[in-house]
Amino acid sequence: MTSGAQDGVALPVAGGSSRSIGPLTELAGVGPVREERLGRLGLSDIRDLLFFLPRDLERWEARQPIDGVTARMGERVRVAGCITAVRLTRMPRRRSLVRVTVKDDSGEIDGLFFNQPWIREQLAVGDEIEFEGRVVDAKGPALAAPKVGTRKHALPAAGTLSPRYRRTDGLGQEFLSRLCQQVTSEHAHALQDVLPESVRVKLGVPELAEAVQEVHCPSSTEDFAAARRRLALEPLLNLQVRILERSGRQRDGRARRVALDPLARSRVLDYFPFTFTKAQARIVGELEQDLARAVPMRRLLQGDVGSGKTALALFAAIAVAQAGGQVAFMAPTEVLAEQHYFGLAPILERAGLRAGLLTGSMSRTLRKKLIRSLAAGEVQVLFGTHAIFSADVTFARLDLCVIDEQHRFGVGQRSALVAKGEEVHTLLLTATPIPRTLALTVYGDLDVSILDELPPGRGSLSTRWVRGAKRHSIVPFLRRRLEAGEQAYWVCPRIGDEDRVRGSVLARHTKLMAGPLAEHGIEVVHGALDPKLRAQRLERFRAGEVRMLVATTVIEVGIDVPAATVMVIEEAERLGLAQLHQLRGRVGRGSGASWCLLCGGKAAASRFELLERTRDGFEIAEEDLTRRGMGELAGLRQSGLGAGGLEDAWLDPDLLLAARDLVRTRPEIRAHYSEA
Repeated sequence: MTSGAQDGVALPVAGGSSRSIGPLTELAGVGPVREERLGRLGLSDIRDLLFFLPRDLERWEARQPIDGVTARMGERVRVAGCITAVRLTRMPRRRSLVRVTVKDDSGEIDGLFFNQPWIREQLAVGDEIEFEGRVVDAKGPALAAPKVGTRKHALPAAGTLSPRYRRTDGLGQEFLSRLCQQVTSEHAHALQDVLPESVRVKLGVPELAEAVQEVHCPSSTEDFAAARRRLALEPLLNLQVRILERSGRQRDGRARRVALDPLARSRVLDYFPFTFTKAQARIVGELEQDLARAVPMRRLLQGDVGSGKTALALFAAIAVAQAGGQVAFMAPTEVLAEQHYFGLAPILERAGLRAGLLTGSMSRTLRKKLIRSLAAGEVQVLFGTHAIFSADVTFARLDLCVIDEQHRFGVGQRSALVAKGEEVHTLLLTATPIPRTLALTVYGDLDVSILDELPPGRGSLSTRWVRGAKRHSIVPFLRRRLEAGEQAYWVCPRIGDEDRVRGSVLARHTKLMAGPLAEHGIEVVHGALDPKLRAQRLERFRAGEVRMLVATTVIEVGIDVPAATVMVIEEAERLGLAQLHQLRGRVGRGSGASWCLLCGGKAAASRFELLERTRDGFEIAEEDLTRRGMGELAGLRQSGLGAGGLEDAWLDPDLLLAARDLVRTRPEIRAHYSEA
């Protein structure tokens, strides 16, 4: 199967062969710079543009009198009039604001252009102009970043439907739409559909060429939705073919057999300072069966936050290492890799095994020493981040790969790690619960274990949506908890600076340090912090030397502090359900009562109410899937299936099931996408 933004989506022509279409630079207005920017969207050639799925549709409204739109805060409106003023305001850090005042017979309103100082040169007092944008309050009603229509370049007529695509810096919607329309006009007619008419009728989708035409040049919302569904089926069919191919290859494997008799099994379990739960014991049995076969293990272990997945991975690691193999234990962040290393190395030491930690921030001298020890087989278990992918990292005999938070790694990255050994067992871990339908269709080549039991002795965890005047009660509540010897997190969505209070880690830290909580000690951590300094601050928090940690979502995984009983999440509406659930999993890990306080706007009310109602990660995952489609739940962001196909928020599980069934029951469809 060829690679590409759609991983092999080709243009079938007469005779069933594939037709290659030229590079993007053949298109008018696309040079090397724009070619690179299009590449960020997963678009590598003209073919990819045909299958570049729009996010949604925009219907252009009719013009309205200005006095009729000033009260419609948050809505998109369209007005026209004469420019009466153009003002440029320069701000710190090279920021700017251009205010353009437009007046009609009923009133006037400002258009706001942020960091676009050249607008002042393009628009002049006296010009007739049209604005379309969202109404905001900026010392009075205004339109934020409006689209501009002039006599020379008019906005689309009222009622026109325009596709809206994923964007990247330097490429506007108008440019992307023009490119897609151009390639549709020139190439869509060559497409032939491998799906029989009976299948298309059953799925309610049009023929492929018609679908391409309809998504880029829509005639109605209903036809657009059906056409987009047909195009989304293309990468899904490719995916299912790949899954079947991988399953076939795995049956031919010759991995190291690791057989544990009852005594050896008991000896490994004795290294742990706790007793496994019934659910963990069940999965231990599944791991034993996998490792005892010559076929490489391919298992996905999913369990809610705090359920004990890491202990199971360590069981497998000890078994493999004591049998003479090496283990790579990879995590997506340095914080999580360090947590695993420092937490698990003592258990490995009791088992007579040596562990190492490899991250991108370690010194060159330490790195070289560790890599030599690894190549010589002196390090049996290597914990690390993406740094393990480096070409100079070699193993004497890699027999097991454990990949934590696996959905944060692309399929290609996971394969690159496994390729550092021969016939390597693979255990994927995820604390993001994956609905069963999704697991069967996206991870159809894997065995799936579900860890559905929390360790005993966990206390209660209450989630509360805190808004309005109740926010003033947060600091007094935290003070009582800290005075009782407990610890707390305060999470903000961005780093920011000391001058911005809301939503900024640095500003929130500054404000808290000036208040009554400072006496208990407050540390701040974020992704831009020097890794050594970040590790030191996290260790002070773990050790209880400071009672409070102000952080970005860098602490989403990998922090285990049982004394932490409160988490405050600021601007929580900026985060998705799965991420909020992951974050609150940092508390409630001890025996006492814990609280998660969500501070956010009404736009996320349904999300907050769901989190208040349940701690069931699978219920939350199902709801998250319904709300935003696959996203990162499927772990496909870097899978080579980009260009919008599998990542689109509207994608539904029914389409996945249809693709799976078509590939498994229709040899001609399977053969077509296998050869494409």
